[in-house]
Amino acid sequence: MKLQKGHDYSTMLIWAAGMVGMIRYSAAFLASDLGQIIGVTSDVITVLLGLSGFAMGILGTFGTTYLFDGWRRKMPASGQKWPSKFTVLTGFVMLALIAELAILVPFTVSRIEHVSMSDVLRGGVWWWSAAVNIMPMLLLGGVSVGNQIVSVGSGQLTGQVSDLSAAQGTVSGQLTGQMTGNFPTDWRKVRKLLSFEDVTEMATMSTEKICFKYGVIDRTARRWREKAQTEMSTEMNPK
Repeated sequence: MKLQKGHDYSTMLIWAAGMVGMIRYSAAFLASDLGQIIGVTSDVITVLLGLSGFAMGILGTFGTTYLFDGWRRKMPASGQKWPSKFTVLTGFVMLALIAELAILVPFTVSRIEHVSMSDVLRGGVWWWSAAVNIMPMLLLGGVSVGNQIVSVGSGQLTGQVSDLSAAQGTVSGQLTGQMTGNFPTDWRKVRKLLSFEDVTEMATMSTEKICFKYGVIDRTARRWREKAQTEMSTEMNPK
């Protein structure tokens, strides 16, 4: 998923999640094999878990912000039906926010009260541990879904812009072919390229809009509008 005016941080988030999972999985299987981690091994595991916590901080902070940014930018307009992928992404965003609060609030309370986490949780160690381990998966899942939505949306938008540019280029090319200089000067030649709807619109357009739409100078735009108004007047008041 790419930020509008930023960089793609997906790779960094994936590596951070990988570090979190790798260290915790290693410690978990080591504990299951040894029964109890003690001595130097325990000290090493403690240091590695500290690194895992740092990686989790990167994942939690950048991942949640990254996920929410993609969700915010692809939010459907009011009244439009939510696409299924956006609904799934919304679920990931909400669950990630809940999990982050569940992880950080007890820790904050323990620091304020100067007590251990177990004392703060009071039997809630299982759900807190579940939130800690679920959080990386929520962020990776959300980033994956969000990346698909943003990439597809950006591709569609790029295609639409390209189609619009091509269409404008075709019109401009046709008009340019009838120019004797840098700008059209012969209304009769230009009129052959315009539909009745184009002339009707031009009769009520401002000089600036005509200049912008057809790429002509203001003097030419005013002349065209006068010709269009004359033609419309004739159509509405035939002799």
